[in-house]
Amino acid sequence: MFIEIIVMPREERSSARRAPERRGRDVLARAWQEEGKAFHGAVLEFIKAHHLLGAVKWMSEPGMLPQVTLIASERVLEKLKSEPRFEAGRSLALNLQT
Repeated sequence: MFIEIIVMPREERSSARRAPERRGRDVLARAWQEEGKAFHGAVLEFIKAHHLLGAVKWMSEPGMLPQVTLIASERVLEKLKSEPRFEAGRSLALNLQT
């Protein structure tokens, strides 16, 4: 059975906060796209390294957020949860009554 999985980077526990940088929209958009692409690549490499590609039915394209959505087996979710770099979970299914 395939489930929808959402993967995001695990947040680092840090007490020191940096002052926000002043950058233009174009610079921010490029930085976010690069971060999203790098994270997508890290998830894909993890899946390949653990021989889970056959258990993945669909994977979202890289975007501006460091987030990947997968349609995959429960086994993929368990492996992603055990990886310290990633925070992974099932998406919430909504049954709407009309």
